[in-house]
Amino acid sequence: TGGASMTLDIDNIELDVSAGDADGDGLTDRWEELYGLGTDDDGSVDVNNGPEGDPDSDGLSNLEEQTRGTDPNSDDTDDDGLSDSVEDGGGEFISVTQTGTNPLNADTDGDGLSDSVENPLLDFVDANQPGTDPNNADTDGDFLGDSVEILDGRDPTVAEDVDPVDGVLLANFDGNQVNYDELAVRTPGFLAQQIVDNGPTGSYYHLLDGGEGDAGNYLSFDAPSDTTGWQTVQFSMDYRADRVAADGWHVAFLDIPTHGPSGGVRAGAGGFGDVEERGMYSNSIGVGFRTFNGTNATVNYNGNQSGDVSYEQQEVDWGSVEVNLQKTDSGDVLLNATLFPELGLLGTGQQVFNNYLLEDVALEEFRVQIGGRTGGASMDLDLDNLVLNVFKSGEGDSDGDGLADLWEKKFNLSTDDDGSVDPNNGPDGDPDGDGLTNLQEITLGTSPVDDDSDNDGAKDGVEDGGGTFVSLSKTGTSPINPDTDDDGLLDGVENPLLDFVDADQPGTDPNNADSDGDGFKDGIEIAAGSDPTSGNAITSGDGIIANFDLKGEKYSEENFGTAPIVGLQAKAGDSDGNYYQLLETVGSAANYISFESSEDYTGWESFSFQMDYLSTEMQADGFAVNFLSTETHGESGAVQTEGAQENGLILNSFGVGFKTFQSTEASITYDGIDVSGRLPFTLTNDKWASVGIDVDRDPITKTALVDVTVYDEPDRQGLAEEVYTDFEVEGMTLEDFRVQLAGRTGGSAMNFSIDNLKLIVDGSGGGNSGLVINSVTREVVNGSVSVTITWNSREGQTYSVLASEDLALGDLTLWDELDDGIQAAVGADVTSFTESGLPLDTKTRFYIVRIPE
Repeated sequence: TGGASMTLDIDNIELDVSAGDADGDGLTDRWEELYGLGTDDDGSVDVNNGPEGDPDSDGLSNLEEQTRGTDPNSDDTDDDGLSDSVEDGGGEFISVTQTGTNPLNADTDGDGLSDSVENPLLDFVDANQPGTDPNNADTDGDFLGDSVEILDGRDPTVAEDVDPVDGVLLANFDGNQVNYDELAVRTPGFLAQQIVDNGPTGSYYHLLDGGEGDAGNYLSFDAPSDTTGWQTVQFSMDYRADRVAADGWHVAFLDIPTHGPSGGVRAGAGGFGDVEERGMYSNSIGVGFRTFNGTNATVNYNGNQSGDVSYEQQEVDWGSVEVNLQKTDSGDVLLNATLFPELGLLGTGQQVFNNYLLEDVALEEFRVQIGGRTGGASMDLDLDNLVLNVFKSGEGDSDGDGLADLWEKKFNLSTDDDGSVDPNNGPDGDPDGDGLTNLQEITLGTSPVDDDSDNDGAKDGVEDGGGTFVSLSKTGTSPINPDTDDDGLLDGVENPLLDFVDADQPGTDPNNADSDGDGFKDGIEIAAGSDPTSGNAITSGDGIIANFDLKGEKYSEENFGTAPIVGLQAKAGDSDGNYYQLLETVGSAANYISFESSEDYTGWESFSFQMDYLSTEMQADGFAVNFLSTETHGESGAVQTEGAQENGLILNSFGVGFKTFQSTEASITYDGIDVSGRLPFTLTNDKWASVGIDVDRDPITKTALVDVTVYDEPDRQGLAEEVYTDFEVEGMTLEDFRVQLAGRTGGSAMNFSIDNLKLIVDGSGGGNSGLVINSVTREVVNGSVSVTITWNSREGQTYSVLASEDLALGDLTLWDELDDGIQAAVGADVTSFTESGLPLDTKTRFYIVRIPE
């Protein structure tokens, strides 16, 4: 045991030096005992006990079964539907009585089809009669696996038009390699990360060294060409592992739009545990080979990973690894990973993953990166002869009409009619009548048989993708994205030429998430009952918790660690004004900023929270956002978390924790319990970024759906990474609440600052500021009109009342402020105000109640 420990109990220790053959029949006693055959009968008494016996009547004698490793009591040892006797293991299908398959492997070629259904002497019909070769995973040799083609409804015995777009020796370290970058995380890789001479095929690359611990080293290759549209990927490399103690290595296919065209990218840049040995990256595929506490492999895509799969790690001698990816038309990917005991993919392969299904894979343009880690223990890892082959669907065009055959087949257009017979089959055809020709549709990626490919209510022909709304016939939006600006409103309902009415006529710009530039997305404003086109529908004190520029609610500070509070900071760098620094690069900090509550959110149905943050010199440990129950924790003052601050565990409260030590991982908590488990996220460093937390709650069942999103720019702008989407929290009985931030540094530390905290609450007990006008009464008194309004209130709070005859006056400075010093009623939860002296012909009057700035 090392730094950790274990319990190991042993019993019944036996040593069998000789297999033994008491009856001299050529069948070992141990084998006969295993299968219930007589160890003292050579077949003289019962022929089935002897070498020529055939207890299972499969045509194989006991002696043949022992040699092959099959079960003498089962005529189909691997349960694939074929008798052991016909599976001769020769590797070539001769007939149904000599299939060439392995009697110990139900899927000899690993193509996802059982040996028994594969018969290349038959025609293709379906998955039950594929007509394929059970010894060849790609019967027609088109680089698309048999099962992939069947899943896509293709014939796996007829080669598709597939072109190699990239067949590249990434590196052999003998002067032949594409550009690559080296990255060392934690301690520098001074022993490893170097080219070494005199390998079995020349020079090789030393990635990890057994003499150093706590290293995370990477070899990251540039993309040799554009892989967009790939159909099949084949990656291989020679490798050697030695002195294996910890922790592991991985092969990753990095998404270029997310991680860039070059440069090393740390695993867990999206926030993952066991980072290098798991190979987990946002929007990317990784295959990890862990070597600590056993050897277990995982497949990962964008934070979703397989369970651990055990494998055998060869040591000392050079071997090789192959990873194959095959994409289906539906966007799923089947992954195979195989380890070989010899260089160049030679020897009997150990298939670690066989057609592992990754669903809804958006990866298109990618590059390759290898990473490895040693912790308290270590290992040697050497690499050589890295090869990448990429194939994509060919652009065959049988009728020469400029439309690829595969595209025409996909949408049931003729591949042998250029429009001469039916114009809708040709490049100028428009089968769906959306105003776009087939040639335009294939270029845009839209469907030629659906006039609204993204189902957003706007036809493909009007969504020109220009980014500017000109008219209803030229909207500037994307025809393949139903919500181009990601504001929560479908493109088809947004029209900035109309006035705001409601969610069905928002009057907003479909190319601008915040049409009025007030800092809140259009969809959020509508959900909160605000006009998303006014520019002043949400003001400080009415959505803003704090921007630290003398606006926002009051707060208190606490430090439950030994480091001092940092606190309010003057404008610096790229900040838009003052900001609050929660943590600095000093260890042992447990800092809190807790905001007072001035509204009652009881009965809320949804809320949206966001804040800007700045993280620099990030090492440890993290931060959390909590929504504290005022009933339990009062209306002000910091409330200490249960355990580490970054976990956000507080009783009778809801929270989101953001861990930043060793990996960046988020978690959702409720009532002092981690209800989600951790998921990775990307913490933007060295520039202002933002985080959003959106919650929708069923008013009856109290089941809440939680979204957590991080952005690489302030104010929910830039690249959005959805960490949690519609995560369900049952029984969220939290009612009135207030906001608190907590952060921690331990042995390591980080700088962490916050700004522009905003909260919109919607529901029966709260509007965008928690205030609801409950009643309006009108009466005539002494020849004039008096109007009395009543709203929910909190004792001790001061309110102001504004009025206007025109709701279109979105600029609240143009409204009449009737009174800015109304004290809440004592001993009651509602307060009233009366405006008197209005003319008798007053028919319309609008009122706003808010907390004065």
